[in-house]
Amino acid sequence: MSQLTITLDDKLLHAAQEYARQRGQELDALVAHLLQTTVQPLANPPAPARPLSPRIQRLFGAVQVPADFDYEKVVNEAIQERYGA
Repeated sequence: MSQLTITLDDKLLHAAQEYARQRGQELDALVAHLLQTTVQPLANPPAPARPLSPRIQRLFGAVQVPADFDYEKVVNEAIQERYGA
């Protein structure tokens, strides 16, 4: 395991130590966990989505909607119409 030295503002260091203490952790374990949860997703990107079939790809751009189209509003109106208020 490697060692790292960082420089922190005194207030931040004391706050971080208190935060770790309240959670029953050592500060170095807390920092390691925070780095792991931040960096690990970047190191292991999610698997790419399944490619669209050619039939679906041909539909792309077939329907034009205005730039100010509010999808949520349309969905909510359809729900209201179907199920009532």
